[in-house]
Amino acid sequence: MKIINIEQASIEKTGLGFEHWVAVTYSLPFLKNEYTVNLLLLLDFEIEDKELLDYLIMSWKYRDLVEHSTLMYQVERGL
Repeated sequence: MKIINIEQASIEKTGLGFEHWVAVTYSLPFLKNEYTVNLLLLLDFEIEDKELLDYLIMSWKYRDLVEHSTLMYQVERGL
């Protein structure tokens, strides 16, 4: 999987903590298109460091990206 871009879309303080909405654009050799997925990180603190954000997406949310890519493969192939 090639992660093309990780961009923090918004941060919102809620009763549960800080909601970090992150737009992640990725591509795979077997997919016809690039896809952008909005992922949610719910943390006790606000992330301002881009490197930390990238690390959290790559380590904590990678499974969500794999699941999305599997779904997009099925949609593209009409399965």
